[in-house]
Amino acid sequence: MINNASSVTSEQLINTFLAEKSSASMLNLTAHAKINDLEDEAIVKLARGLAESGTIISDIAIPLCDIPSTGGPGSLSTLLCPVILKLLGNHILKLGVPGRPAGGIDVLGQISGYETNPDPGQLRSWLSENKYVHFLADQRFAPLDAQLFSFRKANNSLHIPALVIASLLSKKVAMNLKYIGLDVRVSPFGNFGADNVAAKENAARFNRIAGRLGIKSVCFLTNGGIPQQPYIGRGESILALKHVFGGENAHLNRHFGLLLQMAVTVSANKNITFTMKDAERAFFENVITQGGDRASFYEIAVRTEKTHIYQIKAPQSGFPEVNLRLLRDAIVTIQHQISGERFSDPCGVILAKMPYEFISAGEVLCTYRCEAPYLEEFAGKLEACFNITGSSSAVTDLEVIN
Repeated sequence: MINNASSVTSEQLINTFLAEKSSASMLNLTAHAKINDLEDEAIVKLARGLAESGTIISDIAIPLCDIPSTGGPGSLSTLLCPVILKLLGNHILKLGVPGRPAGGIDVLGQISGYETNPDPGQLRSWLSENKYVHFLADQRFAPLDAQLFSFRKANNSLHIPALVIASLLSKKVAMNLKYIGLDVRVSPFGNFGADNVAAKENAARFNRIAGRLGIKSVCFLTNGGIPQQPYIGRGESILALKHVFGGENAHLNRHFGLLLQMAVTVSANKNITFTMKDAERAFFENVITQGGDRASFYEIAVRTEKTHIYQIKAPQSGFPEVNLRLLRDAIVTIQHQISGERFSDPCGVILAKMPYEFISAGEVLCTYRCEAPYLEEFAGKLEACFNITGSSSAVTDLEVIN
């Protein structure tokens, strides 16, 4: 590590990292960013450098858009917002990284045949055919961003807002996006600050820096400290989508309405004329275009539902409180114990009661599934995730930061 961090500027550290791409240069940059807030110009430079480390999609004349998120469990925004944007007439290139525990690309990667790593030619062909492509950052697109992200994840450096902003925007620059909305999931363990004050400041900074990069952006602040919907996990997200399209779950219907607000805000066309059947059709058009098997989707949904054979019951009456940080860590810990699978899916949770619903002693708080070798460990971790309190926690409305 650098001995005298105060004598080295952000720009010098970024230049060194972009030139060397070494672990030492990443360590120096992240250490500096933890204690020295990067200037806007430095973040712009880093975002551009990360994008330019791979292919830049610069030859598509149609305006492109997306709604990424700052990360965190309990929302389906990265899966459903692209579908809604497509139904509103937009074209979406969604370049992402795996989530913790269930990001959009790793959920779609559960579907048999779904191709997450198209080459530039495939990408253009798919976009022309379907208007929406969802794929994984790799050695072709923003590879240095993926490298820095992996380093930050391995070195407890994910929660640095300046680097989060650079990472998010680098992927949008690489795709030549012109319009984006950012789902800022505000929580004590959030990537954009631990509270609303910090999140608002970073959202305003994100919009400002996006503008410097030629992107029109808006941020949506949501409460990332409580689950936005009941399905937590990769297979659970597939099951949730099935229920969303069926319109058969009140919690999911409300969540879809929140995501619809995000998409309409970003979209130039705000005329909502589609049904949930249209949403289902648009979703599967993407799956099939990218080589996925519709039957596999339903097989995963059925298997996930059938394997939810374990329960946690409320020890007393009141309102359930879910520690999403512990719940995320419990699932991710088990996922990481599976070797040889890119997007492992050994466990997941479905909340039977949301934090704004009263629960009586002895009622089921949640159901869960877990592969046998990890069941005892997972069950123990889950017990620590729940508490019963005397007051409810409501899902708040969107706060829009322009």
